[in-house]
Amino acid sequence: MSENLSKTLFTPKFNVQETSTIIPNSSTKKNHVLDDVIMDGEKHNGWYRLLKFMLWSWQGLDLIDCYDVLSHISASTNKRSDEGTLDSVIGFRSGNWSYEWTQLGMRYQKKGNNFAKLGERKEAQKAYYCASQFYSVASYPNLKGDELSLQAQALAFHSYRESFKYNDSCLLKEIKVPFKGKEVSCFLHLPDSETIHPVVIVSGGLDTLQCELLPLFEKDLAPAGIAMLTVDLPGTGYSNHIKLEQDSSNLHQAIIHHLMEVPWVDHDRIALMGMRFGGNIAARLAFLEPKYVKSVVCVGAAVGSLFDKEENFKRLPPMLLDCLASRMQVKSSSVDILYHYCVPFSLIKQGLLARKRINTPLLSIGHKDDIMCTEQDLRLIAGASCDGESHIIDKPPIFESYMKSLSYSAQWLTRHLAE
Repeated sequence: MSENLSKTLFTPKFNVQETSTIIPNSSTKKNHVLDDVIMDGEKHNGWYRLLKFMLWSWQGLDLIDCYDVLSHISASTNKRSDEGTLDSVIGFRSGNWSYEWTQLGMRYQKKGNNFAKLGERKEAQKAYYCASQFYSVASYPNLKGDELSLQAQALAFHSYRESFKYNDSCLLKEIKVPFKGKEVSCFLHLPDSETIHPVVIVSGGLDTLQCELLPLFEKDLAPAGIAMLTVDLPGTGYSNHIKLEQDSSNLHQAIIHHLMEVPWVDHDRIALMGMRFGGNIAARLAFLEPKYVKSVVCVGAAVGSLFDKEENFKRLPPMLLDCLASRMQVKSSSVDILYHYCVPFSLIKQGLLARKRINTPLLSIGHKDDIMCTEQDLRLIAGASCDGESHIIDKPPIFESYMKSLSYSAQWLTRHLAE
C-alpha cells in the first residue's frame, strides 16, 4: 500500500458524517427495543450496530481483540451524535467505530508485512486475512455515502488480496463482470488450478462484504472440490454503484451468464447459496434460471413473511432498516415509508413461492423464531421444489446448529452438482 494512500486512509478526520445519521429516520432509531432477528447474542441495547460475536469468531477473529475494541468505543468521552448510542462517536478518532477497528486492522497488516519479509508465508497469509476481516468490520454496515466505510472497504479488499499471495492451499481469481455499462468485481476461489471445478455463487446479507465468506470455502466447499464465487449485493462493496430494485437478482443473473466465459469452472455445474437477502436472490434465480442453476441453498432467506407482514418488518433493527434504504437509494428508513418499497421483494407476491413446484433442488436452513425467515418461509422454500429439503433449527445454541447445517449444505451441494 502506497505511503500517500496510507496517509489518506489513516489521518484523523473530524468533519465526516457519523454512520447512524447518514440515513434520515423519523421514528425508529430512538428508544428501539431490538429483537433477536439473526443469531443468539447479537442484540445489545445501546448499540446501533448488531454485534456479531459468533460470526466474527467464525470468520477467524480473536474475540478478545473484538471485546477490547468495543471497550475502547464504549469508554470514549468524545462527542457522539446520540449520547445514548455507544457506537456513534463523531469523526475518525478515538472511540469512533471505523477508527478503532481500523487501528486493529493496521496492527495485523503490519504483522503480515513483517512475516512476508521474513518469508513466513503461512503466518503472513493469516495476518493479512485477519487484517482484511477487521477492516471489513470497520466498514460495517457499509452504508452508501459513508466516507469512513468506503475507506475501510478499500483496506479490507486490499488485505484480502494480499493474503492470497501467501496462500499455498487455494487460489483467488478476480472476475470482472460487465453490468449496465460498468464492471463488478467478484472473487473466484479455486481449490486448485489442475481441474475444472463445479462452482457455487455465494452472497451474504445486505450488511455483508464478499471478503467475509472465506471460511465457508476453506472448511466446507474446497474439501469437496467445489469452487466459490462471491459477489457483493447491490448497493454494497464492489456493487456499491448498483441500486437494489424489484428485479433483485439481475446482477446475479448477469454473473451466471458471464460464467460461461470463465475457463476455470464447469459451466454445466453452477449452484447458488445465499444468506439473508442473498437467499432471496438465490431462491428467485432457481425459478428464473432453471437451465443454468443446478441447485440452491438458502440460509435464513428473507423471502416472504418479512415483506408480507408489516408487523414483522417493524421489528427490524434500525441498522438493517438503514441498510435496506441505502441499497435501494431511498432517502429515509422510516418504517412507514420503507415498507412500501420492500413489499415487492416478497417472492410470494411475485407469484413464485406457494404457486408452483420446480425441478431445481432447494435446501432451506433457518431457525423457527427468526422474524426475517419464519418457519413458514423455510417450509415454503423447500416445498417449492420437487426435490426440496428444510433444516429447521429449534433449539439453542442457534449459531452452532447453523454451522453444522452449513457443513451439511456443502455435502448436499456436492451430491446435486455431481448429478
